[in-house]
Amino acid sequence: MVKISLRRPVGLVFALVLAGAALAACSNSPSTPSGSGGTTPTAAGGNNGSAPTTQSPGATTTTSGAPRNLAATAAVKASITAVYVAARNLPASQVAGTAPGTVYYAYVPSTQTYWAIAGFEPNGSATMQTQVAMQDDGCCGIFTQTAGGNWTFVSGYLGEPCTGQIPASLMALWGLQPPGDCAPAATTTT
Repeated sequence: MVKISLRRPVGLVFALVLAGAALAACSNSPSTPSGSGGTTPTAAGGNNGSAPTTQSPGATTTTSGAPRNLAATAAVKASITAVYVAARNLPASQVAGTAPGTVYYAYVPSTQTYWAIAGFEPNGSATMQTQVAMQDDGCCGIFTQTAGGNWTFVSGYLGEPCTGQIPASLMALWGLQPPGDCAPAATTTT
């Protein structure tokens, strides 16, 4: 099995995201938006183990304000895995799914867009070809979904996204820092 090495100290990321969530809890923010897997916000990024509360499909979606961290449900993880497999042209039977602790999921009200990033792992029956394809920037994916739309694969990344691959507000929300080997890129705005 291929090991995926992420470049962030998990404890530090958790502490930063938890501190941000505590500050956000003190503010008067509007209700959580709806959408595919519309769930209540969680206190931490990399939110694989959360037990989300699903909202009704008719819930109001706000169009302004800071991004909101959401719990990634099993359905969200399965959806982005299917999109990842198709975008990378991998055999679905050889991909185990999202790697534990790598899924980040949020909603950006100003653009009415859901964002997710995740690392993926091959399963025990994966061929050498699949294992190699899932290494380096083939390990991970960035995904977007407009309210009511389908998930779209944006790009791959290694470790953490580079500046400009996701909105700066999401980098801050999730406590991510671009790795040092990123090429200069234009910044994506929220």
